[in-house]
Amino acid sequence: MELEKIVEQHESQLQQHSKDIQQHSKELARLSDMSVVMQNTINEGLARVDESNRFLREQNMEQLKQNNEIFQAVMGINESKENKEYEAKMMTRKNIWRAIFAIGGFVGGFILAYFKIQFQGERT
Repeated sequence: MELEKIVEQHESQLQQHSKDIQQHSKELARLSDMSVVMQNTINEGLARVDESNRFLREQNMEQLKQNNEIFQAVMGINESKENKEYEAKMMTRKNIWRAIFAIGGFVGGFILAYFKIQFQGERT
């Protein structure tokens, strides 16, 4: 009798272990399904992040082009301004020399006329 009880206890324990294994299998299947859902959610999120990053990179490239155009325009304006300032400076110098020569010519002509009048007055 005792052997039958031991066998029945083992059989009962085996059935309980079998039920536990089935329960664990169900739990593992549920966790596996959750893992797949989580992985799909992560993949969708990463796809959105990639798309957002691509959009931001395109925006950054466009902004970089615009900034470069603005920089080139500013540099062109500065260079043009420097050229105009240099030309104005050179024209001022030219005009000063022209004025000096004009005044010198006028004074020289005046002196020449003065001496001409003086010497002609002494001759007569």
